[in-house]
Amino acid sequence: MTTPIQDAELFLINTIFDLYLLILMIRFILCWVRSNYFNPITRFIINCTQPLVAPLRRILPTYSGIEFATLVWILIFATLKFFLVGLVIVGLPKAPAGLLVLALATTLKLLLNTFFYAIFLQVILSWVQPGYSPIGELLSQVTSPIMRPIRRLVPSIGGIDISPIPALIILQLLLIVLVNPMMAQGMGLTFG
Repeated sequence: MTTPIQDAELFLINTIFDLYLLILMIRFILCWVRSNYFNPITRFIINCTQPLVAPLRRILPTYSGIEFATLVWILIFATLKFFLVGLVIVGLPKAPAGLLVLALATTLKLLLNTFFYAIFLQVILSWVQPGYSPIGELLSQVTSPIMRPIRRLVPSIGGIDISPIPALIILQLLLIVLVNPMMAQGMGLTFG
């Protein structure tokens, strides 16, 4: 049982870290899909993350669209988040190596959830605003690694694109099959 002060600390830790981790993950995906650099949303994401990522990019360059500097920062922030949450709830972790498992699981979960919500937003936006918009263009670029192969396998039915349905199902299955066991193992290792 946690006290109200601990609840407030946990809320602040989770909120601050989750928001910045999301921004870093979006940057990672935007770099991976080679997003339009001049899109205003892309510029905002880059401006929010550039002070941290730029110095590390000198050491860890981008290779094949994978920005390793951003990935390292995601892992660092995820590890720090679980360390702080653990300190608030139970004290020091029993096995610090478990923090790395939790960070990897969190990174994978964040990647899958970002794709899930991007596809979901793209579907809703296509109903509300079928024309061009900066967010629509960005969502299309972000979801293309997932949607392109599925669209080859799942044809449109009566002019309606149903490929988001299997994409969303596959992403949720990956969360259940890959991420949840990793999180459970990481929690067991870290906090016993």
